Amino acid sequence: MSVINQMLRDLDARGRASADLPVAPIQPLGIKRRSAWPALGGAGLLAAGAAATYWMLTAAPTMDAPQDGPLVARQDSKAVDTHPVAAPAVQAALQPAVAAPSPASVAPRQPQEGESVREGGRPRETSLRPLPPDQGALQVEPAVVKKMTVQSPEAEAQQHVDEAQMLRRAGKLDAAIGRYRQALERSPGMTGARLQLARLLQETGQADASLSLLRAGYELRADDGLAIATGRLLAELGQQAAALDWLQRGQAGLRPADHALMAVLLSQTHRHEEASRAYQRALAAEPGQGGWLLGLGLALEAQGRLEEARTAYRNALDRGQFKPEVMQFLRERSGLSGP
Repeated sequence: MSVINQMLRDLDARGRASADLPVAPIQPLGIKRRSAWPALGGAGLLAAGAAATYWMLTAAPTMDAPQDGPLVARQDSKAVDTHPVAAPAVQAALQPAVAAPSPASVAPRQPQEGESVREGGRPRETSLRPLPPDQGALQVEPAVVKKMTVQSPEAEAQQHVDEAQMLRRAGKLDAAIGRYRQALERSPGMTGARLQLARLLQETGQADASLSLLRAGYELRADDGLAIATGRLLAELGQQAAALDWLQRGQAGLRPADHALMAVLLSQTHRHEEASRAYQRALAAEPGQGGWLLGLGLALEAQGRLEEARTAYRNALDRGQFKPEVMQFLRERSGLSGP
């Protein structure tokens, strides 16, 4: 009887399971012996059952929750200790109820910043970093504005000149004149375009317009080319004095032909000594010009320098090509007889 009592005390100390396991009350010693044996038999059976339960409780292996399983709410330890498992069959019956949590007990876990999320068994890096305040709105690319290249007045004027030259070669003189004028409107200081336009105006019979154009250009900038062109145009118009004045303005830029023209103009104005010097300057650059030698002989003969004049006439016969009457004049003046 003491062993049964000790086992009951141990069970009471471990789980205090008196409410779940019915225990027959122990009769006092003063009862009848015949009625006590059935009670002792029932108590023995109860003690044997309690011992088996105690042995299975201490020997039952602990079950660890699977690491990969879902999270479950933790149960109260006192409730587990108060209801010990009686047998493996009871364990198997109770396990599904404990292992399968209700949908409400497990909350979906949100991925944290920089944490990999499994999709289809493969990890995928996700970035949940918030955008800066200035990048939260929709970014709109600015419209690309093409910067047009603006030509300088000189470049635009040169383009007009090129077009004018093409039109002139094509025989479209009026259109070419218009392009030249547009070029000078854009860049009035273009001497070359002004000279070409003046020559074109002169060819089309607009000598006065050409002369005004040249003089206006010289007022903008004193250029030797403009002065010489003005002198040549005045010489063709028969204005010898004015032509000589303009040619002398461009003295630094005179060519051999310009010196010869000045010599002719000087001879026409009876300035023979100046004319002979002008011829000599021209012949120093181009000694083979027979016409200039003829003019030099005439200027020297006008001065009374006959021997020098005869030498000039002979040189003209040797180097120049003249009409028959001019050839006869040179032979007579040089003192040579016969053809």
